[in-house]
Amino acid sequence: MATDTEPELRHQRQHSVPVSEFSKRFLDRKFADNDPKGIHKAWRLSVYIFWFVVGLAVLRKTQNAIHSVWYVKTHGSSVSQEAIAQSPQFKSLLQTFDTQFSKPPAIFLLNQYALNMTFNFLCNTRDLKGVHDRLLFVTLDSVARDVLREYWPKVQQIYWPTPCLYQPFSFAEGAYQALYLLRANLAVNLLKNGKSFWMMQQDTFWRNNLFELNLEDNYEYDAIFDQIGYDSDSKRAEWVNGANFFVRANNDTLKFFEAIARKIGHWYTPDMAVMIHQCHTWKSPKCAYIPHKIANSWEWLHTDQKNPPYIMQLDCETDGGSKLMQLAKYGFYFMDKDDNRVCNQSAVEAVRKRMEQGEIKPSKPGLLGLSWGRLQFRVYWWITDNMLSVPIIGKLIKPYLPLIGFIIMITI
Repeated sequence: MATDTEPELRHQRQHSVPVSEFSKRFLDRKFADNDPKGIHKAWRLSVYIFWFVVGLAVLRKTQNAIHSVWYVKTHGSSVSQEAIAQSPQFKSLLQTFDTQFSKPPAIFLLNQYALNMTFNFLCNTRDLKGVHDRLLFVTLDSVARDVLREYWPKVQQIYWPTPCLYQPFSFAEGAYQALYLLRANLAVNLLKNGKSFWMMQQDTFWRNNLFELNLEDNYEYDAIFDQIGYDSDSKRAEWVNGANFFVRANNDTLKFFEAIARKIGHWYTPDMAVMIHQCHTWKSPKCAYIPHKIANSWEWLHTDQKNPPYIMQLDCETDGGSKLMQLAKYGFYFMDKDDNRVCNQSAVEAVRKRMEQGEIKPSKPGLLGLSWGRLQFRVYWWITDNMLSVPIIGKLIKPYLPLIGFIIMITI
C-alpha cells in the first residue's frame, strides 16, 4: 500500500546526484577555491620541466658516451697490447720485475696531474716498513717522471709516454677509459710473461701495512680484489671495486684480462663492471675478495666506524681536481701546507689515531656531510641496494647491473 511519502522519495531519487559525482564536484570546487593562481597549471609545468631536464641529461650522457668510445677507438693503438709488448720500456719493466722485486710489486699509473695525490700516498706509507720497496710507478709523461725521480729517487718507475693521457680527466671520460684500457693491456702482457702483480691506486689511505698479510701467498684463489660495500652483509658485497687487487699469473687470469681489454676497448662501461660480471659468471679464474675489515672504501666513513680497515680507498669524486681538497676535509692530507713536496708525519699519525677511535669527520661538511661526488654515489648505491633487494630478480641481475654503470650515472 502506497504511503504519502513515496512520491516524495521518488522525486528525491530522480533529482539526486550520485555520491561519486557529488564528491568530484565538491573536490573540483574546493580545489578551484584553493587554486586562485593556477596551482594545477604550475604542477603541469613542473612535470614538463622535469622531463625536459631528464631529456637534456640523456642527450648529455649520450654525447659523453659517443665521445668516450670515439676517444678510445682513436687512441687505443697507443696503449694496445702490441704497442706495449714491442716497446723497449716493457722489456725494461720485465727486467725490473726480475732484479728489483722478490715479491710481486704493486703497479701504479701516474701522469703529472696525479702528482699531488701520489705524494700524499707516498707520505702516508713512508713509515710502513717495506711498502715503498714494493711500489712500481708507470709514469705517463715527462713531468711525472722527472718530479717523482727528483723527490722519491728510491721508488721504482718505468717511463711510458702516453700522449692521450697528458691532460687531466675525470670519471667516465674518454681518457679515463683509455687509462684503464692501458692498465688491462699492461696486465695481459705481464701475465703472458708469467708475472704476478698487484694493481693499486694512489687515492687509498693505509692505516697498516697491507703487504704484511702476504695475501699473494694464498693459492686457494687466482686473483683477490677489494670489494664495494661496507661489510659482508652489504647487497653489493663481492662486487669488485677494482682499485687494489692482486693477480696470479696463469692461463685463466690471462684469459680474464684479455676479455676485459677487449670489452672496454669497445663498450662504454667501467673495467670493474666487466670484472664483476666475469667473476660471477665464469668458472675460472677463481676470484676472491679482500675482507672489508682489511680493505674498505669511503662508505666506512658513514658507518659507526668500528673495525677500521688496513686500507681505505677514498674515491667517488667526479672532479679529479678537487679530490685531494675533499680528503683534506677529513684529515687525509699528509703534506706540509706551505710546501706540498714535504711530508707531514704528524698528520698521518693523527688520522690513524682518529680512525682507530672512530672519529673521522669532515671539517667542512657539505650536504649530508658529503661532497657532490660522494652524494651522487650514495644516491646510486641506495637505488642499487633496493634493486638488489628484490626477491629472485635481485640475485639474477647482480652480475649484470654494473655493466650499465656509466650509462645511468650523471657526472658533472
